[in-house]
Amino acid sequence: MKIAVASSNGKIIDLHFGDADRFIIFELKDGEGEFSEIREKNGMNIDNHQERWLASLDLVEDCKAVLCSKIGKEPSIELMKLGIKPIKLDCNVREAVKSCAEHLVC
Repeated sequence: MKIAVASSNGKIIDLHFGDADRFIIFELKDGEGEFSEIREKNGMNIDNHQERWLASLDLVEDCKAVLCSKIGKEPSIELMKLGIKPIKLDCNVREAVKSCAEHLVC
């Protein structure tokens, strides 16, 4: 199972879902979280708020959860429609990924 993390530096979860320029993807297996890849919006100049979070949806569509510092109601609903759990956190990436690996059901 994959999860996406919205982090500016890979150390703390500090980005809003729609404003994240990139997501760090982790693969969860056997209670562990392993770095998989970084997915970027590729320098997209998106001025419209809805377009920003829609672009974020495209980056995480194969994940089961998204960890971010904030997320709006509409993006949360759209993630849930895709079977993706939005999780709002403001903490260390390593600790959050470890907790998800232990508690999320594949």
